[in-house]
Amino acid sequence: MSLTVPTELPSRLWKTLTSAVGIISVRHGNRVNVMSAEWSYFVNKEPLYAAVVLSPKAVTRELLPDAGEFGLTLCSERQAELADFVGSFSVAQVDKTTSELVEFGTPRAITTPWVTGGVVALECVLRETVPFPVHTMFVGEVVACHLPDAELRPLVKHGPMHTLGGPVRRSAVVAAAAPLPNGAVRIAATGPAADGPDVWRLSLLLPDGAAVGLGEHPSGEFGDLLLDVPLPPGLPPRSAARIKVERQGAEPGYARIAPHQPDVEHPDLTTSARGHG
Repeated sequence: MSLTVPTELPSRLWKTLTSAVGIISVRHGNRVNVMSAEWSYFVNKEPLYAAVVLSPKAVTRELLPDAGEFGLTLCSERQAELADFVGSFSVAQVDKTTSELVEFGTPRAITTPWVTGGVVALECVLRETVPFPVHTMFVGEVVACHLPDAELRPLVKHGPMHTLGGPVRRSAVVAAAAPLPNGAVRIAATGPAADGPDVWRLSLLLPDGAAVGLGEHPSGEFGDLLLDVPLPPGLPPRSAARIKVERQGAEPGYARIAPHQPDVEHPDLTTSARGHG
């Protein structure tokens, strides 16, 4: 299958990304430089790795390989002014740590101090440098962390800097269904926590409007649903039927049993754990 790739992309398409705002601290000689990095992420769970992506303009990009370590503070919403300041000037222009908004915490595992006031501060040992055509990613193993005494809300970038509101409340079930060779159907569903018993009620919806109950089933390990359900014999072709999944306190979810998109060649894919999809 061939893909059509646009010859020209909008120049600021990357601004559609939403990401944490990080402040990097890195030693150079007996001094420490700080800069903000819009692209700051966790990239591995065990061991915990964090990455920062820096442009060619960043002097820190030249300092990091020699330092072999760095501090990374994921900013709180209180640090918008500081993040803007340390991202606006180079260490070649001014020592940004002379700002009274820059306060350092004492490291435990590395020699580089970390900037206080964020939702978390990480001490990282540089493990890998990944060059891209323009930017460079620096990947560090998190060897120590520092959490604030009280929970803080993060500062995020989505074009301008933003703060976060309350959590999004899920109100609807989302479901999918796949026919199996043995005449059963595999049903997957997610949704908000049930108001009452932790069960999912399944129904087969026929073309004539009739509904065939497929029972109530408990949640799996992660609070969602994934199971194979035998279908009653003598039903019309499954391609004409739908699955309805209900959960108390939520809008029901619906799934087509027949695939919605054209068949394409692909390897067999299996997943062994949540998050591998």
